[in-house]
Amino acid sequence: METLYAADNRKKFDAVFASPGALYRDTPFWAWNCDLDPEELKRQIRVFKEMGMGGFHMHARTGLGTPYLSPEFMERVKECVSTAKELDMLAWLYDEDRWPSGAAGGLVTRDPKFRARHLLFTPEKREAAPDAANDNSGRFLAAYSVKLDASGALESYRRLGEDDEPEAGAGKFYAYLIVAEPHPWFNDQTYVDTLNPKAIEKFVDVTYEAYFKAVGGEFDRTVPAIFTDEPQFTRKSALKFAQEKRDAVFPFTDDLPETYREAYGADLLDTFPEVIWELPDGKYSLARYRYHDHVSERFASAFADTIGSWCEKHDIRFSGHMMEEGSLESQTCALGEAMRSYRSFQLPGIDMLCDAYEFSTAKQAQSASRQFGRGGVLSELNGVTDWDFDFKGHKGHGDWQAALGVTVRVPHLSWLSMGGEAKRDYPASISYQSPWYKKYPIIADHFARVNAAMTRGRARVRVAVVHPVESYWLAYGPQDMTAGKREMLHETFESLIHWLLHGLVDFDFVAESLLPELSPVQLGKTFIVGEMGYDVVIVPPTLTLRGSTLERLEKFQAAGGRVIFAGDVAVCCDAVESDRAKKLAEKSETIPFTRNAVLTAVNNLRDVAVIRSADGYPMDKLLYQMREEGADRYLFLVNTERLGLARDVIVKVRGSWQVEYLDTMTGESKPVAGRQENGWTLFDYAIYPHGHLLVKLTPSDECKGERIGTPLLTDAQAEAATEAHLSGTIPVSLDEPNVLLLDRPKWRMAGDAEWQPAEEILRLDNKVRARLGQRERGGHIVQPWVYGKSTEVLGTLELAYTIETLIDVESPLFAMEEPDNAELFLDGVKVPFEDNGYWTDRSLRTGFLPKLTAGTHELVVKIAYTRSGNVERCFLLGDFGVELRGDTARIVEPVRELVWGDVTRQGLPFYGGNITYHCKFMQYEAEKLLLRIPSRVTSMPDSLNNGVAAREVPLGGYRGVLVSAALDGKPAGELAFAPYQSELGEVAKGEHTLDLTLYGSRVNSAGSVHLTFRIRWAGPGAWRTEGDMFSYDYQVQPFGITAAPRLLKK
Repeated sequence: METLYAADNRKKFDAVFASPGALYRDTPFWAWNCDLDPEELKRQIRVFKEMGMGGFHMHARTGLGTPYLSPEFMERVKECVSTAKELDMLAWLYDEDRWPSGAAGGLVTRDPKFRARHLLFTPEKREAAPDAANDNSGRFLAAYSVKLDASGALESYRRLGEDDEPEAGAGKFYAYLIVAEPHPWFNDQTYVDTLNPKAIEKFVDVTYEAYFKAVGGEFDRTVPAIFTDEPQFTRKSALKFAQEKRDAVFPFTDDLPETYREAYGADLLDTFPEVIWELPDGKYSLARYRYHDHVSERFASAFADTIGSWCEKHDIRFSGHMMEEGSLESQTCALGEAMRSYRSFQLPGIDMLCDAYEFSTAKQAQSASRQFGRGGVLSELNGVTDWDFDFKGHKGHGDWQAALGVTVRVPHLSWLSMGGEAKRDYPASISYQSPWYKKYPIIADHFARVNAAMTRGRARVRVAVVHPVESYWLAYGPQDMTAGKREMLHETFESLIHWLLHGLVDFDFVAESLLPELSPVQLGKTFIVGEMGYDVVIVPPTLTLRGSTLERLEKFQAAGGRVIFAGDVAVCCDAVESDRAKKLAEKSETIPFTRNAVLTAVNNLRDVAVIRSADGYPMDKLLYQMREEGADRYLFLVNTERLGLARDVIVKVRGSWQVEYLDTMTGESKPVAGRQENGWTLFDYAIYPHGHLLVKLTPSDECKGERIGTPLLTDAQAEAATEAHLSGTIPVSLDEPNVLLLDRPKWRMAGDAEWQPAEEILRLDNKVRARLGQRERGGHIVQPWVYGKSTEVLGTLELAYTIETLIDVESPLFAMEEPDNAELFLDGVKVPFEDNGYWTDRSLRTGFLPKLTAGTHELVVKIAYTRSGNVERCFLLGDFGVELRGDTARIVEPVRELVWGDVTRQGLPFYGGNITYHCKFMQYEAEKLLLRIPSRVTSMPDSLNNGVAAREVPLGGYRGVLVSAALDGKPAGELAFAPYQSELGEVAKGEHTLDLTLYGSRVNSAGSVHLTFRIRWAGPGAWRTEGDMFSYDYQVQPFGITAAPRLLKK
């Protein structure tokens, strides 16, 4: 199967770059989280097209009402594939009901023999008989006499019979096979046994074959790939303290002892205490290494190999990402190692939530993709960032990933519906529910053009790094005894990644487990790994190296290749004490493990350098990727600093080139003025926070053109150029009605004599559920499709909202979910609910209420309460202002004008739409002007140069998603990124109107407004906090243009 981009690589680049097709464009997780209506599905596909997206992933999520994988579900899939084809879009499949992949929403694990298993290592003997109904869960495996020395290391141990006594001074421990218990997240079933190939074959039969039957004719056409999400084995849990008597859990499957014996000629259970405890005298355990290696191989072969092989045969790419790929510890615990499974992914992927910077995760997938010739990397990105994640965040979060190989962007998340629990499913919704959605082509076009360049030819990489995860396995013992080694391995792993990448030396990881498959025994000065070849191999600090790795390094070094040992040299070969690595190091280059030593050692391999024009210091927060296509190259540089100073820089590229600037916002290109010195081409540029540079390099003896980029302005220069400050009180207009949030009613059940005190609506709902004997509602609910919707009325819930208004309000709108199950009473008088369309989301229906006169009113909502119903926030919408008063709010005069600053304190605390500021200015003579919103230009501490801080410490002078300008009714630019500046062109003499539209979000209407302190993880739990993290007072987020814009002479 060709790579995704093979056909387009045969087309001329200029045409692809100017107008990139669906292949290069975003393909979001489309949350199928309600009953699937075919017309609404088709409508939303057209919304994606309008947003500049190239496709969508059809992803079953919390709230799905249509039975999963049923004929009706598959009919909807076919219709969406057909619509995508009609619109020249791509329809991507997803292989699970929610996640992690493997259980098929519980359809596979209804059979107990396919359920996840683990080995429970415990000091307590289980008295209960094995559970015959759950595949003999609790079956005895082994018992041990274990004696620890004073330090907590194994002094002695031996295997016992179940009822044998331990030796004097020893403790007795037991090993049991435990089968997972049913859980609501798996629809009252369990996760799958990912070490069992038969279980995964069943998963393929239930899921993959069903998709092939439905839409297999479009595989590798309209349907390019299928996404698998977070497969994993039962998470390992080492002891915290060696001497503690606590349970430990390790992945296991029924035939693991048999396959372990076949692999190593040894009994796994005989030596299992060595997996738990350290050996004395600092020795390393071969048994521990073998267990981790074998479980890693069983997992990769059962899950990834089984599915990847099926996909290869059926002309569809296996894609998606593994669980917790990032750190040495996380992948040890959940996967064994991440890179091993990538061998069977036709499109390796990663998961990048919370606006995180996980260079390790991206580098692992990028390395495997290059070595296996897969052509690109997929990333699930933007997730868990909350409603007010701005365009600066979208760009910054995506840019660094594009520099590290991501070519298929899967924004997380676009909701089909916000009904019920779905609205808390990791917002924002990157779709029509967000008021900025029509501006999304700014983001989509930028990345489509970056992807068009970063998929040409092949990556230019000259450095390889041996991945140290197998050394971490040796250190995975009790934390009180192994923390030092674990921290050393983690810190050196992360440090080397950052030193090389920020030092602008690209590299690939080499997975020792994959090397025999990818690398012949080395005979020349290029270290061959699959489709890649490297000039140097760096061996970071390790405890063990494989014999197969050392064999190839020895041959490479003997042939004149460069091997660099940085820091401590491995003392084991294949986890057995050996001086083989030491002997190779003595013949190779050995350097201290320091940033300077590492970068000096590879300096002669550098292709790119960027230095500050002012003082010659190298920029140290940039990333890059370079591609080679014939004689031409493409260079993509990004600034990972989200905040901080902009810099004038000199970009240096090894070789003699004509530089061509590629504008990702417009699709245009232009030659760049440069100079050639001492074998390098140099040109000037200004790099801003979250900025980037994309250029094409063509061989040439000269570099002619013009300077590129937006010139820096010092404060003094900005002051001197200022023509006007747009200050004072500004008339404004809102593009939606204002909002009064109603979420703390008094309540009672019909028949109760007394009202219960006012309570936050989600807490209230669970109190009602407890009273009625129903399960609590939360993020981990059984899917509605499993048991069907219940129409049995369990009682009538009455909610009483107090509405205080200082003004008369004409024709207010009341918005709620599921109004058909409710009755409304305003001041005791029944009000019929006549549907007047939706607000924010089609699940949130609106209807007019009678006029509200100044004073206090009571609105009672009576809900026919059912097991599957949703009790959610309600809203009052209209032409009024809202004054926030701690845990209450009241209606005040409508908002007609604002001052620069936070609008939540100016009558709009819950407003989630867009605001247009109507600014007037007088121009006394015609001249060219710039519009500029002030931005922070101070140097930020490293601890604040990240996405989380960027949300709390804004760089630009507004709190919102972006600002769009219009001069005298004509578009005048978007101010989404530093330096927050737009050219207004020649402005004639006279009075002018400058409209500045600030695009908002639903963070203060649908967000976690009772969360005391903002957290990084904007998931369902953020709406259901307690203790210090819960506040009855409303915690709204700032919104507004906060600094007066200015007009500058150009």
